[in-house]
Amino acid sequence: MSLEKIIDCICKEATNKDRKKLEELLEQLYDYESTKILDIYPYQIQSNEKYSQVEVFFDKLEMVDFQQKTQDYHSYQKSLEKFERFFELMWLKSSEFYAFYYLPDPLYKDQLYYKVYENEWNNKIIPKDLTEGILLNIDEYTMLISLIKLAVSDYLHLHFILPEENIVFSGNGLAFLIYSQHNLELLEKVANTEGLYIR
Repeated sequence: MSLEKIIDCICKEATNKDRKKLEELLEQLYDYESTKILDIYPYQIQSNEKYSQVEVFFDKLEMVDFQQKTQDYHSYQKSLEKFERFFELMWLKSSEFYAFYYLPDPLYKDQLYYKVYENEWNNKIIPKDLTEGILLNIDEYTMLISLIKLAVSDYLHLHFILPEENIVFSGNGLAFLIYSQHNLELLEKVANTEGLYIR
């Protein structure tokens, strides 16, 4: 099946709310190279030595960073805000905006990622009847932001599905794969305005 056909099927199954079929289709995406990546850098950094000096990710932080607001915290927070604003604009534009995600297994409530984002975890992220994959049509802004915070902190593997645009975003951490066969010119403009890059 072509990538374009898989994306079409994913968008259809999201609107049909068929989690099992959707899960199978999303797994097939990994057989294809993503056409683009939404990233905090405009190009892939080739030098690991250089990258390790500037990399920003949640696991590098400690509880003290969140209490004292260190430079690492500010760098991470700025990156997080870029993704929040980008997806907020995509969410506002779309009449249907689906999220499909998997919870960490196990979910350690004594770890930093849970303590820092405890409100987000408790904001309907963890359903009472836990299933393998969770599918939601996001109508609430707070839910959107909660999911982005958890995905960018690299503790929630998340897919955003935009059926009208025929686009699937897949990611966790400070980069999202973009699966689409359409022109991404508008997305690039929005990303660049928010300080992100599509490469």
